Amino acid sequence: MRRSAITLFCASCMLSTSAYATGFDLREFSASSLGTSYAGAGANGQHASTMPFNPALAGWVDDFDISVSAIGVVPTATGDFTTATTSFGNPTGGTTTPSSIISQAIIPDIAVRKRLSDQFSVGVSVTVPWGLMTKYSDTWAGRYYATKSELMTYNITPVVAYQPVPELSIAVGMQAEYISGNLSKAIDFGLIGCHVNCTVFPPPPGVPFFHVLPGHDDGFVALKANNWAYSYVLGIAWKPNDNLSLGLSYRGEIDHKLNGTETYTLDAGGVGAFFNAYAAPTFVNSGASAEANMPSVLNVSTRLRLDDEWTAMATVDWTGWSAFKQLLVVPVQPHNSADLTTFGWKDSWFGSIGVEYKADDQWTVRAGTAYDETPTPSGAATPGVPDSSRIWLSGGVGYRLNDDIDVDFSIAHLFAGRATIDQLATAPTGENAARGNLIGTVNTGVTLIGVELTYR
Repeated sequence: MRRSAITLFCASCMLSTSAYATGFDLREFSASSLGTSYAGAGANGQHASTMPFNPALAGWVDDFDISVSAIGVVPTATGDFTTATTSFGNPTGGTTTPSSIISQAIIPDIAVRKRLSDQFSVGVSVTVPWGLMTKYSDTWAGRYYATKSELMTYNITPVVAYQPVPELSIAVGMQAEYISGNLSKAIDFGLIGCHVNCTVFPPPPGVPFFHVLPGHDDGFVALKANNWAYSYVLGIAWKPNDNLSLGLSYRGEIDHKLNGTETYTLDAGGVGAFFNAYAAPTFVNSGASAEANMPSVLNVSTRLRLDDEWTAMATVDWTGWSAFKQLLVVPVQPHNSADLTTFGWKDSWFGSIGVEYKADDQWTVRAGTAYDETPTPSGAATPGVPDSSRIWLSGGVGYRLNDDIDVDFSIAHLFAGRATIDQLATAPTGENAARGNLIGTVNTGVTLIGVELTYR
């Protein structure tokens, strides 16, 4: 009976998957559209780079074009945690004011369109629609929740567009998406050892008395996994007249089942080694799988040309984050425990407005703003990605070198709110029993810098 109680307690110390439990949407498909905070992107057929927002824009190519974008992500993130204690109530130790939490990155994208006939066009895009990358010190105060959280997707989407009349384009396509994840955190073997000392006392023959304290005898566990999965895209683009364009698109949910390995680094105090020799191996390297659903996205966009120089635009999109009901990590090794994380996510909205000014035949100036709602309820954020709602401000310029080549530059700053982290060891699901209590805030901001080259 005591052995069963100890084994069940250890189950809560397995790999935390809470790094997935925040929004990690990357909409950086088009550096030219970044200048308007992506307002009107789903109704803008000027460049191939907008095709990921609406596959029907493949039908608005004259003959052939290709767009290559690169957007640099320059984040700032600082934390201030007022409470960081083990389940025994003592401080975990380590810094409570981590900085440089979110890593810099460059997001590349490429899109190509080709007209086959008056009615049919095809296109293909390669994008990075979802991703996150955060890293903390191995000794920071919240290490039992996360030390590294890295997820990246690569999405290949071929589409076919049909135009029953020149003003209307209808498209369908397939998504082929590769996902890779790398999550790691510390394990409080000191907590486990103290639990054994209290549960099995005096220790019977073969069970040692561990000279360890909670928060002072750490090990680590890391999960690396990947997968390919498939879904679909649908889109309609309509130009009722020369001044107005409308777009509607839907990107289907992609259900991933990641397969990989979980790897353990045991503690110096010998607690993990004891469990691996006691009854059954509990902290041993193993294959593992986990299911993760990338949400569906509905995009509605419009562009209205006011005169020969000015164009106004707007976009509203909905992301079905409520598809993340839970994430279950299942090890192949039968004595390692499965790990369940439940989510309180909600569907979220993004809305943007922008303007475009055509100064002359070569220069175009853009500006825009947006509100980007977080799917994470207040207080439910995690250290993996401390997400919060954001306000966007952006601007950009486009320059037509000649009839064949356009170059676009854009910059945007995302003003994020304060993410509140309120994770308690007494959470009803029991998933934080070995992670302890972590309460605090994280302030974030992001600057995006993009460049795009289009050849037609």
